[in-house]
Amino acid sequence: MRPPIASAFLLLATPLYCQTGSVPGTDIMVYDVVGVTVAGRQGLAYPGGEAGVIIGHSHCNAGTVHLPWVGSTTGGVMLDTYPKIAFLLARESNGRLVQVSGKSYLKHSRVAFNFSSGPCAPCQTGPPQTFRIGCSDTYSTGFNGSQSNLGPTDEIDPWLGSWNPVGSYFDRGDPPVTGPAATDGIQSLNVTGFGPVKNRMVVPETELSTPGTFYGQVHLMIKGEPVGNRANNLVSRGLSFTWNGTSWTSAVAGSSVAGSVLTRWAGASTDLGGNGMDDGRFLVAVKVTGPSNGLWHYEFAVQNLDNARGGASLRIPVCPTARVLNTGFRDIDRDPLNQWTASRSASEIAFLASANNSLDWNCIYNFWFDSDAAPVAGTVTLDEARIGPGALTVAVASQVPGLLGTEQLGDGCGTPAPSAFPNGVPASPNPAYAIQFQTTPSAFLVAAFALAPANLPLGSGCTVFLDGSQLAISALVQADSAGAASVGLAIPPGLSPLDIYCQGFELVPGGPMLGFLAASNGLRIRAGGTGCP
Repeated sequence: MRPPIASAFLLLATPLYCQTGSVPGTDIMVYDVVGVTVAGRQGLAYPGGEAGVIIGHSHCNAGTVHLPWVGSTTGGVMLDTYPKIAFLLARESNGRLVQVSGKSYLKHSRVAFNFSSGPCAPCQTGPPQTFRIGCSDTYSTGFNGSQSNLGPTDEIDPWLGSWNPVGSYFDRGDPPVTGPAATDGIQSLNVTGFGPVKNRMVVPETELSTPGTFYGQVHLMIKGEPVGNRANNLVSRGLSFTWNGTSWTSAVAGSSVAGSVLTRWAGASTDLGGNGMDDGRFLVAVKVTGPSNGLWHYEFAVQNLDNARGGASLRIPVCPTARVLNTGFRDIDRDPLNQWTASRSASEIAFLASANNSLDWNCIYNFWFDSDAAPVAGTVTLDEARIGPGALTVAVASQVPGLLGTEQLGDGCGTPAPSAFPNGVPASPNPAYAIQFQTTPSAFLVAAFALAPANLPLGSGCTVFLDGSQLAISALVQADSAGAASVGLAIPPGLSPLDIYCQGFELVPGGPMLGFLAASNGLRIRAGGTGCP
């Protein structure tokens, strides 16, 4: 797994001064999640309602310049000279890491405090209305949960760290004011009457009550920070939630860990890619397991780190003759009408966004499928959702289904038909390679191998996929009590690529083939091969 900071530096194909608005030496660091609170709940009785979750954090100035920090003019006109702080809640369960909070509002941190503690110390002296070099601050859950300072994430340009106060949520108010007050740049928001959940991390109780490991993530964004200094802008920490019969209790667990929460996903690898110096980056995590019954299971989680235009697709290359099954998608809302759709072309699996559901900043979307192609190093691409500067697509290194060691030739026959599948990849060498069969418990069968294929109908709905003139038959094998059997086919070292064709035949009284056989599906084994056929 490539560390996030190394990946960030690899993106710097041009000098930092080419990044629009960057200020050398700007480097704000978030280093701790300090607490968690469930402010309350709303909606139906447990577990049908929603909870409002808040997390606290600590940050410091790790750069070499004092950071301007001004929230408004003396006349009350809002300014955009301070960090924005976004939050999300994730859960790892059943081999998948997902975001369980919605598109939560972020904190506008309008006042700088300069404390002398923290990993950036010593805290230096400096001008007023700045966050000084080496200084730190800690925001409690009460401070981060202040609803008068929570605004929508989609008003922020995460690549530039900028925000337009005029006509913003704070300017318009909630419910909206009328007349000039809605566009004068002076805060109209009055939170009187807000419930405990509104604008905080809104989490369905069904998600909190699902067993798993929870993580809270904090992400700081500030104008002028070069992309090479952003690896320390995220931190996550384990959290726990318990329903006590009337309300939720919560606590932090373990230590805070720098970087995206996706780096905590057990068994996954991560990498990131960006749109040069024109727009921000996506982080792609992938976890591949298997094979199980000849199929590898692919899990992808994609986080928009700081890309302003958003993601409209995830495109994954795949071997043209590989099978792709059981595709799935998860976003962060509960709207069944805006789901991304999966499609398969000759050499690609494409997950495509609906018109109103792009992958925006501070969001993690999940994608999954099964394939008989094994994982290899490759590149996935994301299409940008909106027009703007930079390329139309972003490429990210990942694992992709690009090694098809065994191809399906056709279906078997019988009631039920036995199935044949490999136990792995027929790479050279692989002394443990075998063809596995799932058939009737305790049944007898043979495996047949040939160096050339055939397509010979023989019996009711049965096809022989092997050239009988080049046939080799295994010894008789008996399946176990679960119907599983295996025939070894050791792949020796130094083998030049060789196609071997295989099919199993089960002894079945009155079977559809010749009256006493049932046939498995046919397989083409690419012994010693690499890549796609």
